[in-house]
Amino acid sequence: MVVEKHRRFGKLDWEPHEPFNIVFKNDATLHCTGIENPGSLEGPNINFAHFDEARHHPDEKALKVLDGRVRIPGPKGEPPQIWLTTTPAMHWLYTYFGPLQEDDPFAAFKADARDIVLLTIDNEPNLFEGFAESRAQTLTEREARVLLEAAWEDLSEGQPFLPDISWWDHCREDLPPLGQHESLVLSLDAATGRTATSSDCFAIVGTTRHPEAGRVDDSVAVRYSKVWQAKAGQKIDYQGTWDDPGPERELLRLCGYDMDGSGAPVYQRGGGYNVTCVVYDPTELHDMAARLSRAGVAWFEEFSQSSLRYESDRQLLELIQQRRIAHDGNEEMRKHIYNADRKTDESGHKLRIVKRVDSLKIDLAVALSMGSYQTLYLNL
Repeated sequence: MVVEKHRRFGKLDWEPHEPFNIVFKNDATLHCTGIENPGSLEGPNINFAHFDEARHHPDEKALKVLDGRVRIPGPKGEPPQIWLTTTPAMHWLYTYFGPLQEDDPFAAFKADARDIVLLTIDNEPNLFEGFAESRAQTLTEREARVLLEAAWEDLSEGQPFLPDISWWDHCREDLPPLGQHESLVLSLDAATGRTATSSDCFAIVGTTRHPEAGRVDDSVAVRYSKVWQAKAGQKIDYQGTWDDPGPERELLRLCGYDMDGSGAPVYQRGGGYNVTCVVYDPTELHDMAARLSRAGVAWFEEFSQSSLRYESDRQLLELIQQRRIAHDGNEEMRKHIYNADRKTDESGHKLRIVKRVDSLKIDLAVALSMGSYQTLYLNL
């Protein structure tokens, strides 16, 4: 069914060295190319696209280009479509094809997409008996789950902030209620959603020294944590109401203040906690911190997001490894810790907490890093 000129492509000794077309007798054309430069795909109007080994592509640019080109129905009304064949990868593939998230900005896309999972063991009739088991012998447990069972996990060795989330789980303790006279450090981290995969998020974490009497090691405890996350296309209401406070009103409450009708802080005698210091990421929170600092609400301290974050993030990893941090098992905090990857320099000494996927939140983990560091630095 291929025109005579292109039948040479069927010879076993023919190998492609550049993009090429295969033209069929009915004038249909199949364009075969790599997608190193997704922009090169712009222009043609096509009926279908097959995107192979998408996990090797670092971003979703090729998918977005193809989605705009696949728009011609087939001769019998077949709908235009794209299909991807790949093993999972914890990057843009997870954002677009992973499980449905709360307020998922890609809910409509996921409803239109179909995810078909083909396990290696199911293909054994076409291989040799025991192939999957034999293949697993050269793989780590994580690699086997991804490559043989299509699990959504990160294959980059050493990339997750915690190689095993059970490290965090083992730090869980039954902590006493936070007392009004305990020295408390509050830490704030906020992110403004700039893309369709990322919405506004604001995290407050409160840390103290470990409350156990007579404990002399440099241990800290998580005594408070809360996160606000806007729905897709919306922003966080920083003030909120007394019954449903936004992050700024909640911060004031923790410091013993409330808001008047104009939003200005009003001191509440006998309220709040003994907040020694409030550390914050100045990138998003400089204005709010400056206003509340001028009003005398608390001592606000900028936390450098360059050199100091490298120190605090590495220290948080050590605190968890050595079980010198205690927490009450808060599920949101656990989720943010689990979502975090680590980024190191070539020497391996500098470590930074980063997102595994843009749509996953890590603000509580970042706030915990800053707060734990400041708690130990102040030797409270």
